[in-house]
Amino acid sequence: MQLNELVRSWLPEGGTIVDRTGSEHAWPPLMKVAETVPSPAADDVLTAVTVAGSPAAAGDLPAVLADAVPGEVVLLLLPWPAAELPLGPVIQALVAAGLQATEAHPLADTEWGVAVICRRVDDEVGELHAYLDRSRSPGPLTGRTLLRLADEHVVEGLVRRTQELKLQATQQALEETKAALTAMTAERDALRDKATPSAASATEGEELESSDDLR
Repeated sequence: MQLNELVRSWLPEGGTIVDRTGSEHAWPPLMKVAETVPSPAADDVLTAVTVAGSPAAAGDLPAVLADAVPGEVVLLLLPWPAAELPLGPVIQALVAAGLQATEAHPLADTEWGVAVICRRVDDEVGELHAYLDRSRSPGPLTGRTLLRLADEHVVEGLVRRTQELKLQATQQALEETKAALTAMTAERDALRDKATPSAASATEGEELESSDDLR
């Protein structure tokens, strides 16, 4: 998914992006860009935050997410490819900050690899998505336990889907390689079959010449 496409799906025209990424990203037109979150949090405001693309980045997540206020919608931009997302630190940081993840997408057009949309809910977990396991009732789960369950399903779901797509691509490439090898083998055998009668004719010619010499 493209980053600005995701932003447009969340914000109406005239909505406000609170850019805390320090990246000078060109956000969609017809949207305001601010440095601070208006109070109280509004539905037409989206706060973009990120961590540096370094091995220590996962350790920076709690501090980056700590400033979210109740009701604030956060666009968390992560530097890792979806298949390499450090699930434990990401989910732990979300839960510790009281953030419920509602969407997670791989990004195709920026230096960031993953975007997670989340809202500061503390322990008041909102409605769970339909793709959660309906056979397991969330009734007895409350507070941070339920929040962790919701975050795990959204973030892990992204990683699982990405890994499955990579596996499918690898299997398809393998099948195409096998098909190409089979075609090359068949072509080689056909050329070999064509060459064999010529070789036999040459041998017969040599034998006839030898017979003439003996005469």
